Amino acid sequence: MTTSPESVWLVGGFGADMECESEGISVMRSRADGSLEFSHLAADVASASFLVVDGDHVFATLEGSGEVAMFDRDGETLSNPNTTSSGGQYPCHLTVNGGVVIAANYGTGTLGVIARSADLTSIEHQNTAVTAGGGPRPQQEGPHAHSSLFVDDRTVFTLDLGADRIRIFSFSDGSLSQVDEVVLPQGFGPRDIVARPGNLFYVLGELGLGFLVFEWKDRQLQKLCAIALPGAVEGDQASAIAIAADGRHAYVGVRRSNLIAVLTIAEDGRSVAPLTAVSCEGDWPRHIVLHDDVLHVSNQFSHSVASFRIDPNGIPKLIAPPTRVLSPTYLARIA
Repeated sequence: MTTSPESVWLVGGFGADMECESEGISVMRSRADGSLEFSHLAADVASASFLVVDGDHVFATLEGSGEVAMFDRDGETLSNPNTTSSGGQYPCHLTVNGGVVIAANYGTGTLGVIARSADLTSIEHQNTAVTAGGGPRPQQEGPHAHSSLFVDDRTVFTLDLGADRIRIFSFSDGSLSQVDEVVLPQGFGPRDIVARPGNLFYVLGELGLGFLVFEWKDRQLQKLCAIALPGAVEGDQASAIAIAADGRHAYVGVRRSNLIAVLTIAEDGRSVAPLTAVSCEGDWPRHIVLHDDVLHVSNQFSHSVASFRIDPNGIPKLIAPPTRVLSPTYLARIA
């Protein structure tokens, strides 16, 4: 058995207001073999579906109520919850950049700008950027903001799953103004975006089951590569990207078929190729994350977190039977 250094994780999940069973934000700890075990409930809060750990604070989307929460963190203890509006319905993603938090609201397609107080002890909704558009699939009846990231302090990329667009915003004086966009293939449904060295960005299509590579050059996104996810079939939904520490492989959750798609990344990072797909050992892999050479998968509908050791060929191998956790949707490491 390979012994792994101890790690501690927060796990968020969908609760009763999202017709699921999570009781709040919980703590999990790693075993010697690298798999995770449940420890305790850290915060009794409804549907904390997405988490960001930022030093002594933890931010969470409260997806059912349309709010964002900030907690003080002392080790594994969360306290003093402070909440504010997300600027829309069903916030599903947060980006924290210093004193600013951007909330992507799936339900309304809006982007909420949330300001932290000067002493960083509270948060308050400041304003909202409104978007429009739709796509050809039933899930694309309107705009659905699903993720965002700061490229620099004044530039934000956001993904609109509903409108098949990467939106490029200027951020100034606490507000977002769209300055450009990249139109993606119809029905692609962009969901997750990951920044890589060399001004590269990997974009995942939830509905189109594709993986795109872009380069940010001369303040424009230029597409370098596009592939289909191995093992995925029509009707599946792709969920999240995880990148190996050595940059050689990418891993993608595929819901419904319940797979982890494995991609090989070129040495320069500018292209990817399909390698294989393995079972996620559960139902509905909503979030996946890598730490060292262990891949953790939050299987929402089977109420479990499965842990895999990555072998020398980049293939995930299940370490131990999955651990029971109610309706898990997100894992964030705190130690």
